[in-house]
Amino acid sequence: MSVDRELELDVGAVLVPQVRVGGTIASATPIRPSREYLRRFPPVGVIAFGRTPRGASSPAELLAAVRAELAEDGAARCFAACDLEQGAGLHFPTATRLPPALALAAREAGAGATGSPGGYVRSAGALTALEAREHGIELVLAPVADVNTRRSNPIIAVRSFGDTPERAAPLARAFLEGLHQGGAGGSAKHYPGHGDTEQDSHRELALVARSRAELAAVEWLPFRALIDAGVDTVMVSHLDVPALTGEPGLPATLSARALAVLRGELGFGGAVLTDALDMHALSGLETIHARALAAGCDGLVCPTGNEFAAEELLRAVRDGALPRERVRAAAQAMRGLRAKLEARRAAPPAERSRLARWFSGPRGATACDPDVFGTPAERSAFARRLAGESLVLAGGAWPWKPGAPCEVLAPVPSGAGADAREAIHGLRRDVVEPSGTPNALLPVLAEVRAFDGTYGVRPEDVAVIEAKLADLARLGWRTAIAWFASPQSLPPGWWGRRDLALVIAFAPTPPMVGAVGDFLQGRVQPLGSLPTSAH
Repeated sequence: MSVDRELELDVGAVLVPQVRVGGTIASATPIRPSREYLRRFPPVGVIAFGRTPRGASSPAELLAAVRAELAEDGAARCFAACDLEQGAGLHFPTATRLPPALALAAREAGAGATGSPGGYVRSAGALTALEAREHGIELVLAPVADVNTRRSNPIIAVRSFGDTPERAAPLARAFLEGLHQGGAGGSAKHYPGHGDTEQDSHRELALVARSRAELAAVEWLPFRALIDAGVDTVMVSHLDVPALTGEPGLPATLSARALAVLRGELGFGGAVLTDALDMHALSGLETIHARALAAGCDGLVCPTGNEFAAEELLRAVRDGALPRERVRAAAQAMRGLRAKLEARRAAPPAERSRLARWFSGPRGATACDPDVFGTPAERSAFARRLAGESLVLAGGAWPWKPGAPCEVLAPVPSGAGADAREAIHGLRRDVVEPSGTPNALLPVLAEVRAFDGTYGVRPEDVAVIEAKLADLARLGWRTAIAWFASPQSLPPGWWGRRDLALVIAFAPTPPMVGAVGDFLQGRVQPLGSLPTSAH
């Protein structure tokens, strides 16, 4: 093999191109590597996207086509990664959609000392892995290891397992253990910690103003727990962390100092992935692919153009700006990751830990049964009950008996995404009582959306809510609020307010909206406890 061809193969190994269905926020049309690119730079891994504003749309056909073309050229099968933080149903419509991480944490908090610690989260990870493998995904880009200490964080919020490292670390680890039990790999993200930011790195370079000691005491504890548990990859985010990088304005993705801490102090020896390199946090910076590789990253996720990125790396090596050995080492790390994921995928169930079974025991205790997730009906029942029991009741007593008719009012605010709007419409169809019931539920929505830049409920929306509640009270209606948002975003004074009945449902996603419907109709008992500090 020629020297040039060997370099091209190594460049192909470190670049992780996207395979994306049309209709996502990022692209109206499908995206996949070109036939010519696959021949010249066969990838070791790709990242698949099937999540659209209207719900999941499977990327399986595009992924299969890429793999078939690689096979035609005699190249090895690439692994596929996917962001499955809420189960494989987030990107594959035939798979199971799960509650967000903070809702899982609420169910764990409600379990107290009963059951197996982390059992609900571990089971969620196991189901995610099983369905990921069934849909051709070997690497789940989860769990989120961020500690959401900033209540107004626009991009983490309910994606985190908690607002303290003591809450977040053991649950992130439990989710990873579930992934491994189910036969998939996991990725700790977003190093060095995205929980204490006011900005969304999809839109801009997000600042983390923590001291070095604070980073070690808070942000890095979940990463340490995941590294100790054998996490397969760590994803580095585009964060401005001056105390770590020593250079204000330098993204951690491009910082050799940040990567040296991950390798040295935190002890991670596996493949390091970048967050998507086409995010706006890196806008205006040049040669980001070569700089990320030189800093110590191994897998360059979502390059800003596959051919462009490949040529940039070739040129950097030939010009001496990027050591050839660094490219070779990164390529070896990525090939090692592929081999590890393939071995995990191929291992028979008997060689993996037994999966936790969900059954009707005291307060949802768990027992072991490897066949619990054998049918779609069992998976759906697991997810539905988990979502329902993760609900948290707060404030005053619920003003009407579950199962009694009620009217679901128009949500506040009204500008939610299509997926959320359809879920609320479904709730209204399921529980509305046209005969003039005096019971009214007011849904309040807040979504974590890439590129949105904000999270939570605006002060003007709180004023609208208060006015609606006052008007209904004057008319003699019994009212309650379904808070489809993080409890961290509750207005000051609302938690524990005795004149305000609240059900905390964490996110306006189909599982959580369905959970509220089940509660209203008396089919499920909320067993969650507050998984964060009260406001």
